[in-house]
Amino acid sequence: MQAENTTELPAPPASARWRNPRPWRIVGLVTLALLLLIVLLAATFPVGWARDRIERRMSDRIGAPVTIGRLSREPAFSFTPIIVAHDLRIAQPGWAGKGDLLRVAQLRLRVPVLPILLGHGLRPDGIEARGLAANLVRDAQGRSNWSSDRPARSDTGRGFSQLLIPDGRFTLRDEKRHLSLVGGLRADGRGVALAGNGRFHDAPARLTLAGPAILDRDRKQPYPFTLAIASPLLDLRASGRMMGALNIRDMTLDMNARAPSLKYLDDIIQAGLFGTQPIDLRASVRHSGRDWFVDRLAGRIGRSPLIGRADILKRDGRTKIDATIDFAAFDFDDLADAQGKAEQAALEARIGERVLPNTRINLSKVGPTDGQIRFTARKLLFRTPSVFRSLKGTVRLEGKVLTLDTIEAGLTNGRMTGRLVVDHRQGARPLLDVDLRFSDGRLGPLLNAQDKIDAPYRARLRLRGRGDTIREALGHADGRIGLAAANGYVVRLAAAVLAQDMGKTIGAALGDGESRVPLACVVVGFEARQGRLTAAPFLLDTSVARSRGTGTIDLASERIALTIGGQSRKSSGLPMIDPIVIGGTLSAPQVQLSGLGSGKRDAGTILGAVAKSIGGALGLNEKKGPAVIGTGPIDCPALSRHVLGEGG
Repeated sequence: MQAENTTELPAPPASARWRNPRPWRIVGLVTLALLLLIVLLAATFPVGWARDRIERRMSDRIGAPVTIGRLSREPAFSFTPIIVAHDLRIAQPGWAGKGDLLRVAQLRLRVPVLPILLGHGLRPDGIEARGLAANLVRDAQGRSNWSSDRPARSDTGRGFSQLLIPDGRFTLRDEKRHLSLVGGLRADGRGVALAGNGRFHDAPARLTLAGPAILDRDRKQPYPFTLAIASPLLDLRASGRMMGALNIRDMTLDMNARAPSLKYLDDIIQAGLFGTQPIDLRASVRHSGRDWFVDRLAGRIGRSPLIGRADILKRDGRTKIDATIDFAAFDFDDLADAQGKAEQAALEARIGERVLPNTRINLSKVGPTDGQIRFTARKLLFRTPSVFRSLKGTVRLEGKVLTLDTIEAGLTNGRMTGRLVVDHRQGARPLLDVDLRFSDGRLGPLLNAQDKIDAPYRARLRLRGRGDTIREALGHADGRIGLAAANGYVVRLAAAVLAQDMGKTIGAALGDGESRVPLACVVVGFEARQGRLTAAPFLLDTSVARSRGTGTIDLASERIALTIGGQSRKSSGLPMIDPIVIGGTLSAPQVQLSGLGSGKRDAGTILGAVAKSIGGALGLNEKKGPAVIGTGPIDCPALSRHVLGEGG
């Protein structure tokens, strides 16, 4: 076999390979050279050349002139140079008034170069400011001269390793928080200390902040601090630690707040809260990036003790809240401060006592906020007797729609469930949509007549109307209200009155008036049109008679105008001429019983009513009030489903 001839060619010399390089090697070498050049330029760049550009960029971003007397760097070659600005001046934006926002005689910034090259922006880790004077302004709309319109970063930031301010001064005029202060800031080997005195609303106030020295400190080392606002209107104290000195974007703190009203705390934290009775609250709070977490909230508002938690997240330009609040006991009056109570008292003095709440539901001032708050009030406290005992549900807010759903209220006898929606997406005034059901209750406690009448009842309220308050919205509402009861009893005297039978009434009054007769069915329905309720139907059926009602209830004025007539199954032949009339208001109803009136019933009025009845029996007086046609059996289940809006 002939051997294969395989001759190996010799490799070209190294000099030949470099004379004929491959293209990717050229690109790599050029890129490496450019990177080295950029790094060297960054480490040696004479910043004085960039002064004009820095002034222009800062002026554009702040919206006010920025000037720097002289700009230099130390040392000549360094990847963490110190940038020195002499005579730095930032003028106030035009809307904030005259003068300067900031003046610094000499500002020294230690600036790591590599984060800038990697696109992380300017992140100084050391600051020394001499001759610092800051004048901070925020207007009533929340516009401030120290913040930027650019969205905040979502990362948790980093702390400082060096901070030296031997003689800082500041003024603060915060119209949104009703706070004005004048004070000093010191950061040196003794520590960091800020103190200012001024006014909070019309009361004296003092703000203090303190922490350890920031000198050659690890940027990630936990930094403890204390903060306090002392005023007759707010005593706020906080202590905690930041993940790095002055890194407020990553910190935990414990807070205690006492104030005559929750609105004074809200002036500082800006959470959209309202006036209340005095508060004493404690909270464990975390701040991470743009988000806040209230891990535990405890204390009381007025005489309402509470515990809770909340997550407040910033996403896509909106605030998203997820919270749980549990009241061991809750008084609705605690949600109004002294001013609110005075205004309510003045309103009642002008228009009279009202049952429908005047709670404001207008959401026009609510910002871009979504979320849900689960609440429980295990025991409800009232200044006057009430059938309500407990309450729980979930408040959901999405855009301009607030929904209170999964409502469950414990009553003296029974419970209430349902939902409430406030929709502010259309129209100047919000649309209130209410659907509430009442079950497992008894008529006696509902009518405050436990010894006279009783039966299990169910009820439903479905109303929709527009208004800035619950009272105003219901005063313009359309919908239905219904109540149904069956299989109960009524005392014989009341049954005779409902039958409009004078003979039976006199007999019951002189005999067994407190004995019970069966109450077969009660069906009461109201059609609502623009806040005016019209009875349709209104039937009461007992074993001795049937009664029918007509009339209206005006929700705007809360005035009642109802008339009830009756027909006895076995007439005594002595009918009552005048019907039962229910008037007055929802807060103070008045009942007139067949000519006997609602006031003092003396012998004259009783004899007059008897005379009318005798005249009716003789055909001399015509019977008044709603006519009752027939006393035969009625389909109580079908009528009940009708007034309650149930199928079947």
